[in-house]
Amino acid sequence: MAEKEVYIIKVEGELVEVSPEVYYAYFRMERQERGQEEKKQRNSVVSYDALDSDETVGFETIPDLTSPSLDDLMMMRELRHKLRCAICALPPGERELIQAIYFEGLSERDYARRKGISQTGVNKRRKKILSKMKTFFDFLGSF
Repeated sequence: MAEKEVYIIKVEGELVEVSPEVYYAYFRMERQERGQEEKKQRNSVVSYDALDSDETVGFETIPDLTSPSLDDLMMMRELRHKLRCAICALPPGERELIQAIYFEGLSERDYARRKGISQTGVNKRRKKILSKMKTFFDFLGSF
């Protein structure tokens, strides 16, 4: 008479008899975990926890490359100030056009309809105003 195969795994230091399905699932999972560990070693992956010390937490030592630097923040602040000055220096009609297109999100066509002029006319005015603002920026940059 043929003997029945016995499937045994070690659970918390004790040998436990299990069904063939549990046995194969257990060793498949174990092999996957081992494969992941081998992959981490091969690719030199380091856990943030490995960087921990008494004074710091590991992930805090890695720079956040998505956050702007202090220099970038100061430059953006300066550019916003110059832009505000340039817009304030425009005559009211030109300021209204820039406000509508760039801050309210109106298209040139919608602005043209609102004002009763052609879209081409709005486009030409917008380009002229932007050129004027560029000159203003260049003038401010010379100081």
